[in-house]
Amino acid sequence: MKLLIVLLTLLASCGFAKADGLEIFNAHCAICHQPNAAGIPGMYPPLADSIGSYVTLPQGRAYLVHVVSFGMTGPISVHDQLYNGMMQPWPLLTDEEVAQVLNYVLTTLNAALLPKNFSPLTTAEVRKYRPANTALGDVHKERAALMKALAAHHPGG
Repeated sequence: MKLLIVLLTLLASCGFAKADGLEIFNAHCAICHQPNAAGIPGMYPPLADSIGSYVTLPQGRAYLVHVVSFGMTGPISVHDQLYNGMMQPWPLLTDEEVAQVLNYVLTTLNAALLPKNFSPLTTAEVRKYRPANTALGDVHKERAALMKALAAHHPGG
């Protein structure tokens, strides 16, 4: 039994343990969006206090999965600030890892913006939203449609 515990501890310390949302964020997202998710002016938009309302609509949940999975390029506005960087795609993240990192960003950095009936993204939901034919330009168009839908869903705010 002791040998099994030692072996499992060794495997965990070698990186074979499952990463949680914070670890995935720090390894893949924080370099651009910053550890506090405040972004870099003009280049990488803030994730903190900015994307929680997206999950009020099903297409917002899909959009978040698409932007992580397939990346995005083109100018966007967040909090009335223009950003024109490029979000690289993360196709090697598993469906579970995408769900974990998005749930971390949503529940930890956007909790005040989440709808009252928010349910975390599941691995199955991420798998459903990850079609193989989505491109950078498609995600940018998807964002524009989402912003219009959110504005109609939340008039004036």
